[in-house]
Amino acid sequence: MAQGIIEALRRDHQEVRKMFARVEAASGKRRRELFQRLVAELVRHEVAEEEILRPVSKRDAGEAIANARIKEESQAEQLLKDMEKLDPGSAEFASKLARLRRDVERHAEAEETKEFPRVAKKETPQRLEQMGRAYQAAKRAAPTRPHPSTPNTPAANMLVGPFAAAADRARDAVRDALKSTS
Repeated sequence: MAQGIIEALRRDHQEVRKMFARVEAASGKRRRELFQRLVAELVRHEVAEEEILRPVSKRDAGEAIANARIKEESQAEQLLKDMEKLDPGSAEFASKLARLRRDVERHAEAEETKEFPRVAKKETPQRLEQMGRAYQAAKRAAPTRPHPSTPNTPAANMLVGPFAAAADRARDAVRDALKSTS
């Protein structure tokens, strides 16, 4: 049976929690690599969530709840962008990583307790499964790096997202190629 969007999002939240622990425990090049994976996962998750869940959530859970989650995502995206420039071994990076983890965990908790139950109550299981499939497709096509200057809306994600995703994947490929030659 296909997985519904709520289950997919909860599974992603659990994976992100594990990824934070791995980044915090690592050092040196390994820490940077794990952080880059965390960034890609967070960005892909949030972009796909904004495209697929938020429009439904605004109706089912209410504008205030959906807009609060969008604001949290925008703040996290800016923090991720700032962190990309930092040395992963620095005290500033460690401090921002701890803040990011707290913010992301608080955000996930708000989604899981305030938003998801309201959406699940108003949507049919079939609709949730359909949204889950759409979420997975949107996640595969989403950018892998933060773009805080892009509005966090479904329309902006659909219009700019494919171009940003292609550019991000090209940059990721160059970065990975350079790593393998050093």
